[in-house]
Amino acid sequence: MDTPISEAEAFGLLQSRRAAFAAAATPFLVGVDIDAPTGAAAAGSLLDMTVAAYEGRPAPEASARGFPRAAYIRFGDNLVPLLKDVLGALLPAAFLARCVDSYWRSATRAMAPQ
Repeated sequence: MDTPISEAEAFGLLQSRRAAFAAAATPFLVGVDIDAPTGAAAAGSLLDMTVAAYEGRPAPEASARGFPRAAYIRFGDNLVPLLKDVLGALLPAAFLARCVDSYWRSATRAMAPQ
């Protein structure tokens, strides 16, 4: 029987699989007024923002401003399935909830008018 990993292990796995996560997220972003290279950059920036917010760093949204609103929404809507696809299905619920909360708190600020 497979056992879930800890939240710390899941976060470490996300850190080590950042490139794979960004690559998996890119197709969800391409086509919302974003081409493939910009989609890849957006996926990386949105993941970096999520990780920074997860770690409690100040102003994580500063590095992820300027993307079309639809890109933020698509990334957020697909965050949990992407995490499960890239990191595995046995992720702790607390880890998933913290990632989602970290993402949407930062994305809301990133989408706000400057």
